[in-house]
Amino acid sequence: MSKPSQKTDANPRVIRRDLRIVYGLCLITAIGLIAIYIFQSFYPDFLYTFSNVISPFIAGVAVVASFFALRRYWDNIGSRLSWIWLCFTLGMMLWFLGELGWAIYTMVLNIEIPYPSIADVFWLIGYVPLFIALLLYIELIQPAISAKMFFMASAFVAVASAISFTLLMLPVLAGASEQDMVTLGISLAYPGLDLTLFLEAVLGLLVFTFTKMKGRVGKAWFFINFAILSNVVADEAFSYTTMEGTYYNGHPLELLFHFGYLLFALAFYVHSKEL
Repeated sequence: MSKPSQKTDANPRVIRRDLRIVYGLCLITAIGLIAIYIFQSFYPDFLYTFSNVISPFIAGVAVVASFFALRRYWDNIGSRLSWIWLCFTLGMMLWFLGELGWAIYTMVLNIEIPYPSIADVFWLIGYVPLFIALLLYIELIQPAISAKMFFMASAFVAVASAISFTLLMLPVLAGASEQDMVTLGISLAYPGLDLTLFLEAVLGLLVFTFTKMKGRVGKAWFFINFAILSNVVADEAFSYTTMEGTYYNGHPLELLFHFGYLLFALAFYVHSKEL
């Protein structure tokens, strides 16, 4: 792995202080979001607007965090590390455009549940650079990945897939006759793509946790894993609630999407500080 072209703060105390501040801000944000969604019955009109504004805002935070990480690690166009963070930034940007597109549909065009829509195009395409980013990172650490480690990661993701499929995707398939094939395909694509990312992320987490390469980068991979897992559950819950006709702007399941973006932003920030 090539060295970053820019240095982090030389003083470890400064780094620890900055990390504590960021951890605190993320925790306060998460608690505040939970409180807003819990008490939404007191301000349903406000929550409708809040829901559509906060999603692109938090996604934008993830974009900014990935951009600063890109600046931190950028070397040249031929550097694999540069491509990794370029792909992370591009993926977050596309997901931000998806969130922005949804907000425009609901708040400008007055389409309450724009699903499927052009926003889904941005979200689905966004998986491609994210998959490439994780794949390139895995290739960098491939010598540390044993067959046992690959089996452990595959088994863990298989169990998670089976549980999520049984609890959420079977009801979606059961209601397939009531949905058009495009909607059904998109509903199945999201969790499938999420779980593909999850497999790559779990491999990275195992390497940075249980091998000689373990170290502070493991924190970033921990957050990446939980960000993707949060998206897995959120996407499947969204597919289920839209199929049932119970989803609405401001639904509590949106917290999982918000937490996913927060965790991605935290992972990018921690990675740029710890390595």
